[in-house]
Amino acid sequence: MDNSEFKKIKQEMSGKVNAIFDDFEESNNRLPTMEEFRVIIADTADNYLGPMEQNIIEGINTNLERQRIREKSLWDAVTELEAEVRLRHDSDC
Repeated sequence: MDNSEFKKIKQEMSGKVNAIFDDFEESNNRLPTMEEFRVIIADTADNYLGPMEQNIIEGINTNLERQRIREKSLWDAVTELEAEVRLRHDSDC
């Protein structure tokens, strides 16, 4: 996966990450902990990645590896976005 695809994933997830922080802070008067954030974003990540094609027998290892690469890239992007939001929030305080 090249850098442009990583940037695309990060851009696509940016709004969702910001919304999670905004909604959580509004409901709880605090930011989510890292663990709370990861639990909340996990469902979004599953929906974003979609189901693994279980019916394909030939090339299953290739499909699994591709899915793992996409999942790692997604979580790397979300982790960066989480850090950016926390830093921005700390700067605003």
